[in-house]
Amino acid sequence: MSKIIQAKGIVKWYGKTVLALNKVSFEVDDGDFFVIIGPSGCGKSTLMKIMGGILDYDSGEFYIDGKNMKGVPPHKRDVSMMLETYAVFPHMNVFDNVAFGLRMMGKDKGYIDSKVKEALALVEMGGFENRSPLELSGGQRQRVALARSIVIEPKVLLLDEPISHVDYMLQRKLMEDFKILHRKLGITFILTTHVQEHALTLADTMMVMNTGVIEHLGKPDEIYRTPRTVFAARFVGDVNLIPGEVASKHGKEYFVNTEIGELRSSISNGEDLIGKKVAYEIRPEFIEVENDSATCENRLKGKFIRYYYFGNYVECVFNLKGKVEVKAAVPAEKAINLELEKEYFVGWRSSDAVLLAKPSVIEGLNIEEVIYGK
Repeated sequence: MSKIIQAKGIVKWYGKTVLALNKVSFEVDDGDFFVIIGPSGCGKSTLMKIMGGILDYDSGEFYIDGKNMKGVPPHKRDVSMMLETYAVFPHMNVFDNVAFGLRMMGKDKGYIDSKVKEALALVEMGGFENRSPLELSGGQRQRVALARSIVIEPKVLLLDEPISHVDYMLQRKLMEDFKILHRKLGITFILTTHVQEHALTLADTMMVMNTGVIEHLGKPDEIYRTPRTVFAARFVGDVNLIPGEVASKHGKEYFVNTEIGELRSSISNGEDLIGKKVAYEIRPEFIEVENDSATCENRLKGKFIRYYYFGNYVECVFNLKGKVEVKAAVPAEKAINLELEKEYFVGWRSSDAVLLAKPSVIEGLNIEEVIYGK
């Protein structure tokens, strides 16, 4: 598959003290839905603005469809960018907002009328042509901005935090709309977000960033199940992380000494872990409560100390040996029978636990610092 985006060692400084991007390199397949996720200040919006031509970079190389973009202004790139703030023109009606780019390109009236109508239909805003943006809801203004971005038929659509300003139900609807629109248009979508659900739901490929570097780039299920670093594990989905040291290995099974006793895992990143400090990772959905099955190689008693209700499941928190808290995603119909302050067995299979020896791609951090977010 051809590469529509190629970034090679991109460096971006703000002034002389803030290194926003530190030798960032990645590629995006043509037609991919590529999601960049990371906390505030990680560099994802800076990277988007570089791709859109709004910001220049200090060193490295950046290509769109094989063409070097150094010094190429935004209007001469085959991309369209939708910013977090939407930037809908308040003095223009919906039609004129969507038609703006086509008019700047010198298209004739018949072509503009046809394309605007088509774009508004794609975002379910047909019939709103004469409305003022001031008469629209936030979600509707966002759809207008989206129509304006796609009407010029770019090869790449850049979406910078596009659904962070609307309510949860509308976010879910817009995620569905983005997936459908991506399939219909067949172009490359690149989206930034700090919300795990958005990234996991939308991405064909996902890139986890942390203070100007890439922590992990891969398929969402790969990053979720076998993250390369502790930081990536913490940032993508809910997770339990327990510091420990690998004592031995028998067959595929690692035996890890932790403050709550010996734990077992059969998943690692392939390196020799004997004697190394690791983060022992287990996702809440893999933890079973009151489990007596012999297939659960890890089984401990814990006190049920609090819970969080999420509808079809309840996140139950257990204190193990008075030292470590773990979260278990318990089906709601089963959680109703659990009593606070009572002890239960919790267990999980070694094939669901992952050993992570690398805290982060950033040098100088230790396991505990990243586990506890210091």
